[in-house]
Amino acid sequence: MTGQLSATATQVTSTSVTVDMTKVTSDSGQRDGQFQGRIMDTAQFPTAKFTLTTPIDLATTPKPGSTVTETAAGSLVLHGTTHSVEVPISALESGNTIQVTGSIPVAFSDYNIDNPSGGPASVGSSGTVEFLLTFHHA
Repeated sequence: MTGQLSATATQVTSTSVTVDMTKVTSDSGQRDGQFQGRIMDTAQFPTAKFTLTTPIDLATTPKPGSTVTETAAGSLVLHGTTHSVEVPISALESGNTIQVTGSIPVAFSDYNIDNPSGGPASVGSSGTVEFLLTFHHA
């Protein structure tokens, strides 16, 4: 995963995060093969990406060690399909890092992802992208 975040004292001006989907693994090689192949087709769609499309205005300069809760409006690219999303996030600055957490609900059909059910596994028509990102000050 790679990414960048640019901010002033009271505004997050840009953010982008790219995930190498070919590196996503679980505790099961068989599951990983299904994920890489028929579900996400990482040979054709090797990355997922979030890009902030609207700056995030902060009411005041956050105090060190305080958690800030905001909504990030951006575009999410999964499986070669782009949709606008609004993501509730929490951010904590500590020393020279900023940790950002959040989750994005994903309807598989919105991103042209076939239902991942197969064999004995049965899943619903949606999932959740959860993330914990750590940005280091440059």
